[in-house]
Amino acid sequence: MKHALLALSATLLMAAAPALAQQPNFTLPQLKAFVVLSPDAFRQEIKRQGFSYADKAVTDEVSMIEYEKFVDGQTTHLMKSTYVESRGSENSIQLSLTDKAAFDRLVKEVRDAGYAPAEKGRIPGGETYQQFKRKDEAVRFVYPRKESGMGLPSYTAVVWR
Repeated sequence: MKHALLALSATLLMAAAPALAQQPNFTLPQLKAFVVLSPDAFRQEIKRQGFSYADKAVTDEVSMIEYEKFVDGQTTHLMKSTYVESRGSENSIQLSLTDKAAFDRLVKEVRDAGYAPAEKGRIPGGETYQQFKRKDEAVRFVYPRKESGMGLPSYTAVVWR
């Protein structure tokens, strides 16, 4: 297991080699790899890519840590949620970005990878979501409300382990 994580970390490092000043363009395999990283390994990788610490929340059940990056007027947030072992299947990565084109590329990648549309719904803030599933894997895409107010709308992808 330790060797697999080291190989995974090395793969992430090579795949994420673009200059730090560029807006990140994450792929589904990268996001899935982030889910299995330890919080410390995730922190090291994401900081190497030029993200800065944004927020952290810790309870007896879950640790959530968020990082952000601003480039050329676009914002990217990454939040890793790590649950206690009994709820480990809920571990996730949440990618929020203001770059709709990058978000659309990720949606297309999920569809092309064989994920099928599953449930649709609305979350309490008024945003809508579409979930995609493949076997026991799930990815949820959250779309901003139509009347997003000030600033750029944020598009979110949640990837579970």
